[in-house]
Amino acid sequence: MKPLGDTVLTDEETKLIADWMRERKTVLEEREIDDILRTIDHLNLTAQWAQSKASDADLERVTDQLLLSMHDLRTILSRKKIERATNKP
Repeated sequence: MKPLGDTVLTDEETKLIADWMRERKTVLEEREIDDILRTIDHLNLTAQWAQSKASDADLERVTDQLLLSMHDLRTILSRKKIERATNKP
């Protein structure tokens, strides 16, 4: 961390800033996981929408993008799962 200008931080200020940075990192990591969990909810809602509410025109508009995104996600998740399984001691 760099203070502004010619400011010299005290040890206490440096510690407070470091503590804040650690706490902030934790909050951001938790938010990231929360975003992923919300994405799962949205995928489930999207499946329900496609099954019960979407018109043919609606489906035509989104199908290719959804399929490509889901394919990429499935590929990555499958590869990572295999890596975790084979890297166990």
